[in-house]
Amino acid sequence: MGKAGIYHYFVEGEDEEKIIKVLKTDLQVIVPGKIQKFNVTMQKMTKLRLMSLKMGTVVILVFDTDAGNAEILKRNIDFLKGEPVVKDVICVTQVENLEDELKRSCNIRQIRELTGSKSNSDFKSDMIKDSTFHKKLLKHKFEIQKFWNQSAKGVYAEIRNDAEKIKILKGKS
Repeated sequence: MGKAGIYHYFVEGEDEEKIIKVLKTDLQVIVPGKIQKFNVTMQKMTKLRLMSLKMGTVVILVFDTDAGNAEILKRNIDFLKGEPVVKDVICVTQVENLEDELKRSCNIRQIRELTGSKSNSDFKSDMIKDSTFHKKLLKHKFEIQKFWNQSAKGVYAEIRNDAEKIKILKGKS
């Protein structure tokens, strides 16, 4: 399965930026690419934002499905698909949010167990600061096959989750 190409991730916030870095660099389970914070469910994409992209870039939109505006997202997808510099648009839906995705893909019940945080609300800041977060994922039996593998419901139901297109499954070709 050839996944060579130029990839550019647009992610909601620092926590998604962190998980993408860990997954592409430390664990090497998703395709490498540049990461840019930009909430595609709340902000309108512009030509100016795409100026730094190289011709033939595959744009990956990572977003939560528990908030934001599906109409803004759909407009952004249509806009990107119409831009000559963009080869493809891949949507990665986090059903409902990043914490829920991590709970489904790790052997934990509460998100705080992953980082050893005092509370669930401390999880994001603890994860962002953690330089060995990948080791905690491995310790809690993180499975990339279970991560980003659900389809959204409600207003995001018609947005296809194409996360499989960026996953690198070890031992599979």
